[in-house]
Amino acid sequence: MKSYTQPGGQGVGRSKLFLNPAALGAEHPAAPKPDAEDINSAGDRTNYTTLWRRPDIGSMYRNTEHITAPTTQPLIDYCGLTDEKVASLEKPVEVLDMCCGAGVVSAHIHAMLRRQGRENDGVVRITCADSSEAQLEHVRKRIQEEKWADTKAVHADIASLPFESNTFDYVITGMAIMVVAEPYAGLSELQRVLKPGGRLSTSTWAVEGWVQATRGAVADLRLPGQEKLVPWPQESHHLTRTWSPGAWDDPYFTSAMYNAAGLADIDSMVLTKWIPFESAEHFRTVLSAYEVAITERYWSKEQKEKLRPLLAQLILDHIRKEYGGGPFTIERSVVLASGTKPLA
Repeated sequence: MKSYTQPGGQGVGRSKLFLNPAALGAEHPAAPKPDAEDINSAGDRTNYTTLWRRPDIGSMYRNTEHITAPTTQPLIDYCGLTDEKVASLEKPVEVLDMCCGAGVVSAHIHAMLRRQGRENDGVVRITCADSSEAQLEHVRKRIQEEKWADTKAVHADIASLPFESNTFDYVITGMAIMVVAEPYAGLSELQRVLKPGGRLSTSTWAVEGWVQATRGAVADLRLPGQEKLVPWPQESHHLTRTWSPGAWDDPYFTSAMYNAAGLADIDSMVLTKWIPFESAEHFRTVLSAYEVAITERYWSKEQKEKLRPLLAQLILDHIRKEYGGGPFTIERSVVLASGTKPLA
């Protein structure tokens, strides 16, 4: 397998304690201090757990279906749940849409069922699971409004799933494993809940064109009276590895982590799509969650308070200038990976 690892970026193999120094105990020198109010919360809880618990994350994140949809059907196919497979099913299969977000994976599976005329015959039973109640609230509405048969929504933490071992025939996790606090524990949990012979597939960032599109917008942004510019991703891996304890933008690394989790028959590849946008406003509507994520991750408390209110207009003005105000496209490349739980 060819490695697509970008130069630079953070290293791999961070331990659970690295992710959460608070777990060391208050007496440990690496533990967060209670008076550290001017810095982001230690252990990245602001950027991992707390970010996905925000009540407004559902409304922000559901707009990203515009950019996740083009790579979703390939992700489902990579798991082996193809149109041909659905058409040939003779007994029900259990599918886990883990870290379901706005429900884009489940929506595509239901579209497959409709294409095959099997929407109501019970051959595919879907569990949508996420740690974000705001996301699940949106998915529950979709289940009702779009009449998704044999589909339920379950609140679940990927690192400690509430499901019995050997439950699911297919587990699909779209654009999520690289933004959870404990991806290695999560991957092991996904393997645990698979049935022997069951198939897992994931998609993760490889190249995110949002970085190239927005970096010029903040090229001169700084606090009044200061020379230092605010930090902003300059290369794609400055975004794609912002949360990840590991090079999930690299198909070789991702395959190795599948191997470490006990999966077999592993495949990985990079898939590139060019995502169309109608205007600068459309671009911001779809991707404004990135602005929140990066400023929470990169900026100090003072920078967030004083400069974040300026950010939306700066990005709109820059995109209009950069792309002439009309339709344009940006790159999104993802790593697709899949593996099978051994029979014995």
